[in-house]
Amino acid sequence: MKKLLLGGCLLLASVSTVLAQDKSLREFRNKYRGKADVVSVKIGSFPLRLAGFVMSFSSGDEEVKKLRPILKDIRKIKVHTIENPHGANVSNEDVATLMQQLQTKDHLETLMEVRDKGTLVHILNKGKDDELGNVVMLVQEDNEFLIVNLQTKLKIADINRLINQFASN
Repeated sequence: MKKLLLGGCLLLASVSTVLAQDKSLREFRNKYRGKADVVSVKIGSFPLRLAGFVMSFSSGDEEVKKLRPILKDIRKIKVHTIENPHGANVSNEDVATLMQQLQTKDHLETLMEVRDKGTLVHILNKGKDDELGNVVMLVQEDNEFLIVNLQTKLKIADINRLINQFASN
């Protein structure tokens, strides 16, 4: 009975950390509602598995075959876009505050930051050992801001293998 109770508590604790991360992203997104065009899309594991099944019928494309095994380890994808065609809409200070909140409150760690011309990409992760776990990508451009939130069971080795396969083509 104690093991069942302990398991239930651990399950609730793990769910609450994911909900806290969602709360941080939701608050950020809601801050810009009404000021810019905000669009959110959520894709669960069933549509991703269905896409992988449909991809199995693609006989000629090698890149599709390489991507298919990755889809089974992605549990959920949430994409939020904040766009204002009339100029910059998301300030650097707001992005820095979101990053700090994701790192301190939600315990994500920065994997990578990339800057290319006018685009800035931040990739944060919360996972165990070599597992990616929950990945948040923040893509900041002049008049568009994109948040991609992945909940995965992917291993770093899977991503490295995929990158090497695409790089060889």
